[in-house]
Amino acid sequence: MKKKLFLALPLLLILFAANAQKLQTFSTIIQYEGKSYLSIKNKKAYTKNGADSVKAPIDFALVATFENNSQTLEWYNMSGRDSKVPASLVASSSMINGISFDREQFDKCVTAADLTRMTGHITPNSFSHFASISHSDVFNYHCFIVQLDNGKRALLYITVIKPNEFRLDVKVQE
Repeated sequence: MKKKLFLALPLLLILFAANAQKLQTFSTIIQYEGKSYLSIKNKKAYTKNGADSVKAPIDFALVATFENNSQTLEWYNMSGRDSKVPASLVASSSMINGISFDREQFDKCVTAADLTRMTGHITPNSFSHFASISHSDVFNYHCFIVQLDNGKRALLYITVIKPNEFRLDVKVQE
């Protein structure tokens, strides 16, 4: 009996460790209305009007800027480093960077070890307070890596459902 228990213990530890390393995942729909917001902590996207009532920090704003008859869609953090974020919502200084993962690579990133292995070359200096998504309706980037205020990292993958509606898939370190 002791021998069976002794043999089963390493297997249980391996299973426990594998499950403990899994990334938290969630999906949300972004209804884009000039500005939309994302709270990773709340696992939810908010419209411009709904963001004012949120009590937890909002991490990013999805903002369109217009220049020379073309539109650029960008993520901005909520640090207040620019005028694109309303002063009433300034709180989080989570940072972001566009990365060239395709959907298959994003889907293969399942554990914290995968995230470290796949993005370990990205240093804190690589992050910024904003990241471009599209220019003139051409999506240049779909995948983004985020460094949250608490130092943990997350992956965001944005997919166009229809104009002004996006699906955002998120994977976060626990």
